[in-house]
Order: sequence, then C-alpha cells, then structure tokens
Amino acid sequence: MEFLQMMVLPLIVWLVELVLPLPAIVEEIAKAIIVRRAEKWQQALGLGLMFGLSETMLFLVNANWLGNFSAVWRRLLLTVPMHGATSLVFYAGGKKYWWLGLAAAILMHAGFNLKIAS
Repeated sequence: MEFLQMMVLPLIVWLVELVLPLPAIVEEIAKAIIVRRAEKWQQALGLGLMFGLSETMLFLVNANWLGNFSAVWRRLLLTVPMHGATSLVFYAGGKKYWWLGLAAAILMHAGFNLKIAS
C-alpha cells in the first residue's frame, strides 16, 4: 500500500509546491509521513526510490510538453538515489528522534538542490 501511495505522492506534492515553493521541505515532510510506517531500512529505501522514480516520470511528462529531454537522465541518475538516501536518513532517526531524521533529510535535500542548481 505504501508503494502505491509513493507513486501518487509526487503529483500531490507538485500541486502543493505550486503554492508553497519549498521543495526540500514539502517533499521530505510528505515522504516522511509514509516512510515512518516502514518496518525495515530496505523498505524505507525502496519507498524513497519509488518516490524518486515517480517524480522523474512526472518530470518526463513535463519535459515532453516542453520538448526538452536533456535533464531527464540527470534526474534519473542523481535525483532518484537522493530520494532513497533522504528516506534512509529519516528512517535512521527512529521513532524517538524522527524529527532529527527529518531535519537531516531536509538539509540533505536542500544541499542537493543547491549543488545541482549551481
């Protein structure tokens, strides 16, 4: 069930980001809501990767509309693993320190966005 939710989540997040353009915060909070139910680190990783793949598919649709596919491979090779890694970082915070895991995941994502954008 969680994997299906992760497949749909990027579309919902995209709509939220139209109003609140803070992708690192919005995406990591949204992922954390689902990843917190993961029973093992492998599941947390898989959920993050699923989010990244689904987000890339949404990006691919937008790239098709714009006629620019140049960034699709970069997103696939860099962004998908980043979402898996941030899900693991959140999961590593555990039930007691979930807020530290979330803060670390947000900082990782924001740093990634700054590095990729430059």
